[in-house]
Amino acid sequence: MNRLILLLVSAILLVGTLLNAPVVLADEENGLDIDLGVDSGEPIFDLDDIKPGDVITREIEATNNTGVAQYIGVVCSEVDEFKNLSEVLEIVIKANGITVYGGTLGVKTVEEFCSLSDPTPLSVVSAGDTTTYTFIVTFPASAGNQYQQSRYVFDLIFGTITSESLVINEVYYLVDDTHGWDCPKDRINLDISENAAGSTNIIDLTISNTCIILQQNSTNIQNRIRTRSETGKNILSSRLFGRSFISTGNALTIINIFDRFNFNFGSCCCGGNGQNNEWIEIYNPTNLNVSLKNWVLVDNSGIDTIIHSNTILEPNQFALVSKSASTWMYWDENPGAEKVQIGSEIGDGLDNAGDHIYLINPDGEEGDFVAWGNDTERWVPAVPGISLGSSIERLSPGFDNNVAADWFEQTPPTPGD
Repeated sequence: MNRLILLLVSAILLVGTLLNAPVVLADEENGLDIDLGVDSGEPIFDLDDIKPGDVITREIEATNNTGVAQYIGVVCSEVDEFKNLSEVLEIVIKANGITVYGGTLGVKTVEEFCSLSDPTPLSVVSAGDTTTYTFIVTFPASAGNQYQQSRYVFDLIFGTITSESLVINEVYYLVDDTHGWDCPKDRINLDISENAAGSTNIIDLTISNTCIILQQNSTNIQNRIRTRSETGKNILSSRLFGRSFISTGNALTIINIFDRFNFNFGSCCCGGNGQNNEWIEIYNPTNLNVSLKNWVLVDNSGIDTIIHSNTILEPNQFALVSKSASTWMYWDENPGAEKVQIGSEIGDGLDNAGDHIYLINPDGEEGDFVAWGNDTERWVPAVPGISLGSSIERLSPGFDNNVAADWFEQTPPTPGD
């Protein structure tokens, strides 16, 4: 479940006969600066005697002064209404000119917008960036006279959208040669069944890292032998120096060998002591300190990987989970992130072709989920496959719609950021 961290409350006054109300600006210490385009204490919309067909446009700028990308959202709260004006007003919201609510995405009324209990996602604002949100309200030309002397007043609450639980923020499963070893037991498992006589089995294994590769060839050959002998028919071949030479009959043997079946098997495996430099980044979007002790990671093998460390994650802090501390000799990770060594692979190793991860809290409840590649555990399709050495990362730390679209390919990976 997502929540909206309240950073700003502004009384927005939309069309009516004579509307006026104060605006309360955000505290910049929260890291999100909202510029309403009006003086402090003034309403964004101050409108009198609008007519059917009128279109009102206002721009609001959001600047992210935090160190990480933030997903900005907005919640509408009704304050006052007379003559059901909200049911006819249409609203469109754009982020840097791109429609994010209403309009081409489906016509929305102000009534629909303000009836939502969950925050409406607007867009991701990168650290240090500014996004302009354009609010467009249309009083349709088809509106009748029944809306004369009507009014509608509502508040807009801006903020960052985050989860109420710890979340998986980044996954590094496709390890390249410059960042350690990649050795999951179920990485490669090619099985080519028996082929007809005379055919050839070819196994093409792409090995991106040092790993123990086993290729087992099993050929079932059946030999069929036929023999034929010719005897007799001795022939006087010639006379030389008074001697006769006799050629005897030939004994002929024919051997036919038939290769009936050919079976090949290729696999990549690594023993329990093998190194594996995959890692998972966990993020705390809540306003509480959270212990990682007894949180569990589960991949497609169903193996529970339990975090035994009593590492405490503070609000807005990252934790980097790996098999051992040696993983971090390959990275220039954020020193502010906690490092957690679990002493074993995550599950049985994170598959390149497709896998998923559940993050389970100590009470056995699901805190988060992610899947990629050809995994169909929940998302079809899952997060698309990525290039070697990249990671998958959330659009914004803590933002969780529980859909594959929350994720993107991060090149290069950003452990601890």
